[in-house]
Amino acid sequence: MSTLILTYFYPPGNTPAARRIKYLAEKFSFRGPVRVVTATAGAPDLSFVEQTEVVSAPDVRALMGKLRPGAKKVTEKAVATTVKSRPLLKFLLPLRQAFPFLYLTDDGGPAYRRAAFRKACALIEKHGISTIFSSFRPWSDHLVARRLKREYPHLHWIADFRDLPADPIRTDVWWPALQTRWGRRVVRTADEMWCVSRGQKEQFSGWHPRIKVVRNALLALPPERTAPRSDRFTILYTGSLYPEQQSIEPLVESLRELLAHGTMSAENLALIYRGKDDGVFRRWAAGLPAECLDIQTSIAPAAAQKMQQNAQLLLMLNWSAPGYYGVLTAKLWDYLAAGRPVVALVNGPGDPELKEIILGADAGAVFGNEEQGALTAFLAQRYRAWAAGGGVSPHRPNRAALEQYL
Repeated sequence: MSTLILTYFYPPGNTPAARRIKYLAEKFSFRGPVRVVTATAGAPDLSFVEQTEVVSAPDVRALMGKLRPGAKKVTEKAVATTVKSRPLLKFLLPLRQAFPFLYLTDDGGPAYRRAAFRKACALIEKHGISTIFSSFRPWSDHLVARRLKREYPHLHWIADFRDLPADPIRTDVWWPALQTRWGRRVVRTADEMWCVSRGQKEQFSGWHPRIKVVRNALLALPPERTAPRSDRFTILYTGSLYPEQQSIEPLVESLRELLAHGTMSAENLALIYRGKDDGVFRRWAAGLPAECLDIQTSIAPAAAQKMQQNAQLLLMLNWSAPGYYGVLTAKLWDYLAAGRPVVALVNGPGDPELKEIILGADAGAVFGNEEQGALTAFLAQRYRAWAAGGGVSPHRPNRAALEQYL
């Protein structure tokens, strides 16, 4: 089986998209040669990829960036929440990937789609490609794949979705009902449709007759035992924040209660944040003493992973709603690989899929809205264990349970 991957964004990079594509490219290589068409300049020479074709096609974002004096090249870097909340951007961002505007404004745009199609046709005819793989977001790769499927009906097309195109909770796109109808038509000729969680699969019900859950990979098993020593009881969160979906209010209230009762001391507690939304986190944590807070902007992924391995607790902030669950972000797999206990706060009725993974691996605790009354006791227990251990709280995750996610 020879595979062609269409991906506007491609390694290098540590974004969830790049990591997922890299992992799947290696997996496809076990079955036969893998070739890639991408718009990412400087795409790496991965040993398991036979050939990488780079398309140079400026899109709307890149062109707008060039108009700003001193602007850097546009990449798939996240935009800070404070920037996204500006009135004009808040109005326009949901439009950029909405049909019909996305034909012009989506990543890559028409120039990328035309060039990627031409390069893909040449590879298919020269190398006898049998499988094409495209992944949302952006839509551009799916649109190229659909055109290739029409041109070469023998191709086996896998249409992958890392996110929901019309998320009912995040409401991050205009006219969601229209986007859903249009999106179904785009992937109608695909042979398979992949997504990243069971909860996401339920949201995609009716999109395709063959939907498969292919989760993001746990790239490495955690150590059998972790026991980092720290001068303070550290609770760490790394990454982006979604203020309309997430909340640390239960954590702040529990910590304030424990501090007020003397169970914890402010000088021995550190709530740490590293990410682009430091201003948001600072506002959220304003109810805690300033000496408890260690909040800074983004750091390199390797440094974040090191901090995760040395933290006493790893904080996850998820969300759910009736009939909506399975928000399994890349952070989950990073945290599980670190081997330190996770405390997951679900803003909503709970998440059975997240709970199954974390509790099944003895990796920590999950608290939905109705369970957050037990959060204070959980934090007190972890703090006492750390204090009794002289700044060390050993943890043994269930590596056998985690092996299924490799």
